[in-house]
Amino acid sequence: MKPTIFILLLSIISFSCMITHTTDNFDIVLKSKWQELGCNDNKCADFGGKWILIGSITFKKRSKHPIFVDKINLRWHGENLDNLIASLYRKNSGKEFLAIEQNLICDGQWNPKTQTLILDFDEEEKLAPTNIFYLVLTVPENLEPILKKGHFCLENNCLPRPFKQSAENEKLILAINDVSR
Repeated sequence: MKPTIFILLLSIISFSCMITHTTDNFDIVLKSKWQELGCNDNKCADFGGKWILIGSITFKKRSKHPIFVDKINLRWHGENLDNLIASLYRKNSGKEFLAIEQNLICDGQWNPKTQTLILDFDEEEKLAPTNIFYLVLTVPENLEPILKKGHFCLENNCLPRPFKQSAENEKLILAINDVSR
């Protein structure tokens, strides 16, 4: 009887450690930024506004199991917006970020009812130990002051399961109005 209880107790302890360890293996880091991406007046007019890098979304995993991401949703908190033009790019490690077609993951879709930016990946992305994505907005002059007063929250429901668990207790925000930029 004693060996059975010992094995059962050992199994419960092992399992509870495994759950804690699994959650610690996945992190999401959002960094706010407001950086104009070299757009001259003619190009800005053609695109409908300045290209602004508003921040990065970094996925970090310490697990060897393959994990894929195919969608990111960001809910806007601020004055209601009728439309928002956005694109998501990947950052290649060891290289300077460039908002070019080769690095484009997808263009965003704006839902004015829910005030949500939906980034449906053109192809699902297999996550490496560290993946950095950059969010670039096309910002007309009249929209800039509105954007600087609000922020985006990453919605947990679109994340892969291990990241969803690690982000449950955190509010993941891209605060465009963050004075610490």
